[in-house]
Amino acid sequence: MKFACLLSDGFEDTEALATVNLLRRTGIEIDLISVFNKKTVTGSNGTTVVPTKLMKKIDEAEYDGLIIPGGKHSFILRETESVKNLVMQFYEQKKWLMAICAAPTVFGMMGIMDGKNYVSFPGTEKDMGKAIRVNKKAVTDGKFITARSVGTVYDFVFEIIKTILGDEALNKFKEKIVY
Repeated sequence: MKFACLLSDGFEDTEALATVNLLRRTGIEIDLISVFNKKTVTGSNGTTVVPTKLMKKIDEAEYDGLIIPGGKHSFILRETESVKNLVMQFYEQKKWLMAICAAPTVFGMMGIMDGKNYVSFPGTEKDMGKAIRVNKKAVTDGKFITARSVGTVYDFVFEIIKTILGDEALNKFKEKIVY
């Protein structure tokens, strides 16, 4: 299992890095992708990251899913053609699409979540098209996994593990991290 995590300046540090770190502990490979092909990317709280790959060099065939952390960059990514094209490729190939905080709006504004349950940062509902907001910390509907905010990072990770790897994997993971 291998995921791509999209980063650009203004990503939410904890949503990106904690999610990636925790999921890697399960054996899932994750590449950090620099959307705007910069050699370093800086989060909204000042954490500078050296991405694994540049967006211009990504081959979507290598990946089983896409993770988009929230933060201010969400509002730029949802208007970025290369991001929308990549999301659509993953969607059409029925790969996992995961987003937290404001990042589900990338999917919502594309209309690909219409009729699907989701959760996102409060106030982003207007940008979710005809998706159905639920009152949960994290939710899965089909190939979409979404979560509310930085305060629900563990819930997001647990939802991903449970949905993709199963309950037994989630229980082992929780033991491993002494949750």
